[in-house]
Amino acid sequence: LLPYLEQDPEIDRVIGIDRRPLENSVAGSKLIFHRLDIRDAKVEDVLSGADVLVHLAFVLMRLPGDSEQEIDAINIGGTRAVCQAAVRQGVQKLIFSSSVVAYGLHADNPIPLTEESPLRPNPGLYYSRAKAAIERYLDVFESEHPEMVVTRLRPCTVVGPKADPAQMASLLSDTAVAVRGFDPPIQLLYEDDLARALHLVIQQDAPGVYNVTSDEPRTLRELVQSRGGRVISLPYFVARGLIWLMWRLRFSVLAPEWADLSRYPLVASNERLKGLGWVPRYTTAEAFAAFLAASDKRRR
Repeated sequence: LLPYLEQDPEIDRVIGIDRRPLENSVAGSKLIFHRLDIRDAKVEDVLSGADVLVHLAFVLMRLPGDSEQEIDAINIGGTRAVCQAAVRQGVQKLIFSSSVVAYGLHADNPIPLTEESPLRPNPGLYYSRAKAAIERYLDVFESEHPEMVVTRLRPCTVVGPKADPAQMASLLSDTAVAVRGFDPPIQLLYEDDLARALHLVIQQDAPGVYNVTSDEPRTLRELVQSRGGRVISLPYFVARGLIWLMWRLRFSVLAPEWADLSRYPLVASNERLKGLGWVPRYTTAEAFAAFLAASDKRRR
């Protein structure tokens, strides 16, 4: 996103907030970076004079030994804190990056899901539950603050040069594990397509919910086989147990509840966002190919 903001003549200043130090590769002349937790009271002062808040902060992966209460304090509590700070500082627009996983992984998911589809988060899947909880909070927040434009983007799985290879291990491995009897379609979104969507709703007032997904879904088997890999199909509880063991030993960041992703379809329509003028430049297969090329280059 930062390169788009750097090149936009309508944007004078970019304020970055993160708990981690800034990478040198993402610095720009407009960027003022603050190393802070979003729950820190200093965030309110940092937001002084800001017109738009793009809220991307989220602890994505639950690791063995992590307390869900502590993660909730960051993800859900932090969202509440930063939203209230934005109100007090007169921020005019809030953009929140949610996820299609908030719809939930279910056997009866329609293909495609639309923005009108109900959120049915999986109680046992932390990522799904937390994203939906934040959206429920935003329902109340919007009603209490009609003066602020609130936009929610729901991207699918994002891949690209900056994607964490550990989170994409099943796609990068020569041998992927799947649940026997299931091969649902999935969508992969190239990171630049997400950045363009974020930039678009910064430029335009677009209140409401927008799925941010690629065209032409593919199955896990199709993607893995396209790179010469193979898929081993196992009974559900065996596959889940294997994923649990890999996660428990910290060979993988994917918690066992993600096994349902290889059982149930999660395909969302992007027609509403296309109505704003956004079109993905990469199909699912093209995003995957570009991700593989970036991963190969990184290994070299």
